[in-house]
Amino acid sequence: MTDAGASRPTRALAIQTSHELSDSRSKPRSVRSATVKQWQPAEGLAPDEILAVIDAASTERDRLLLRVLWATGARISEALDLRLVDVRRDSLVLPNLKNPSRLTKQVFLPAGQMDLPGALLLWAKEHGLTDGEPLFFSRKRAAGGGRRPISRQQAWEIVRAAAEKANVRVLALRGSRYGPAGDPAPVHPHLFRHARVRQIVRTTKSLPIAQKQAGWSRLQMAYLTVSDDEVRRAMQAVDD
Repeated sequence: MTDAGASRPTRALAIQTSHELSDSRSKPRSVRSATVKQWQPAEGLAPDEILAVIDAASTERDRLLLRVLWATGARISEALDLRLVDVRRDSLVLPNLKNPSRLTKQVFLPAGQMDLPGALLLWAKEHGLTDGEPLFFSRKRAAGGGRRPISRQQAWEIVRAAAEKANVRVLALRGSRYGPAGDPAPVHPHLFRHARVRQIVRTTKSLPIAQKQAGWSRLQMAYLTVSDDEVRRAMQAVDD
């Protein structure tokens, strides 16, 4: 599935609060906002852009990490905790860090990523990993000599570097060292999660399925919203 309504190389990102989603009053627009989309559903990236970022990763470990993020929609800290024992034939078992009622989640893989378990198992075998060791390990060992996962900061840098190499950018929601809000900014790992959840909703038409895959404690209604481009394309198919 692709999201043709999103323009490259930049796109407007916004995760709306429930108040904003229900507020239908017109809002003033600045000169900058008149030249770009003010709002699009909370995915930020189209699948073809994410695949371009994955292809641009510099090492096999990094490509596998980005594939896990895209295939599962996992939070970066959940993906970094992935171990050999968590790999199943058609799914991955991940910690569910923000849902106290469901401490782990079995995330089933989409058709296009069904070879991911095999790739992870081969990676683990080639590097002699035991069942309990992290798949995405750092070169630096833990105090006791065991393997430890790469840090969140390293993971963010992996995503940023791959996105820059692929020439994929997003529009910043807030100012940072890369520039003010509204300017092109690097891709960050959580955008993979938004894109996957949105694709699940669009493909399955089921928010409960998205809820289970993402590990939410409650439904996230924002993913039911649609962009102007989606409405335009749908209405063009409506007969008189």
